[in-house]
Amino acid sequence: MRDAQEWDDAFLLQLIAVGEQESLTLDYKASAALAKTDLKKKDISKDVSAFANSAGGFLVYGMLENKHIPTSIDVGADRNVITKEWLESVIKSTIQPTVEGIVIKSIQLPSKGPDKVCYVVQIPQATSRAPHQASDYRYYKRFNFESAPMEDYEVRDLVRRSIEYGKKYAAAWNLEVEINRLTGAITERVQIGNGVDLPRARLMIPVSDGLRSSGNSIVVLPKALREKVTGLIARLDRFNSVIETTDPGQRENARLNVERKTDLTQVFLMACDISTALEAILDAEP
Repeated sequence: MRDAQEWDDAFLLQLIAVGEQESLTLDYKASAALAKTDLKKKDISKDVSAFANSAGGFLVYGMLENKHIPTSIDVGADRNVITKEWLESVIKSTIQPTVEGIVIKSIQLPSKGPDKVCYVVQIPQATSRAPHQASDYRYYKRFNFESAPMEDYEVRDLVRRSIEYGKKYAAAWNLEVEINRLTGAITERVQIGNGVDLPRARLMIPVSDGLRSSGNSIVVLPKALREKVTGLIARLDRFNSVIETTDPGQRENARLNVERKTDLTQVFLMACDISTALEAILDAEP
């Protein structure tokens, strides 16, 4: 399903044409569901929190359906009464903790009138902030095309997964800082001319205590990524060992030859590969 920002009235008609059925991640609502009453605000709170506590998805306000199949766009909501800002305020004020990353798209419906719109709400799946509580102090999930109260064990499981995600995010963040430091150090040394005598410490790439002790924290990251980090540290240790023992006649000095520059390039590529994997993890945070 395309991002909400890319939706328009033509896409709504396409959903009707193909008979896009409601699902765990898609729900059609009539425009009347956006009335400014406490009951309707409560329903909005339940539906948005249910999506966040499940797999995320789309709430479409302004669509009529029959047995979960869209049949037509309804009369639409008056954008002067039901504004995008009002809907955003209801969502933020009725759900705890706040669901971050929600996108609300207002779609004009010219055929229904100059001020008529449909609203599409894109809700991301909850991660480190899960679970999200609705305005009635209950937790909801998507089940059988509707918002249903969560069982106690489901709430507990979501809390556990939220904590695990938080640990994973923190580990990825801290490791990314160390990897960025390494790539900066490598780039600096690659720029040193071949055969230039410099103090050995100036040429070596120290492996920080933070990186060496990262094993305990990155255990929550994928195994393949952990193995790459271990391989990077081993490669850096070998590089530093060569620098420490080369050109013994120079005593405190050494130089980077073509072979050592090749080593640095390979280490740099390893670090970039790790950084790409870490960014994928960090980008998943809403």
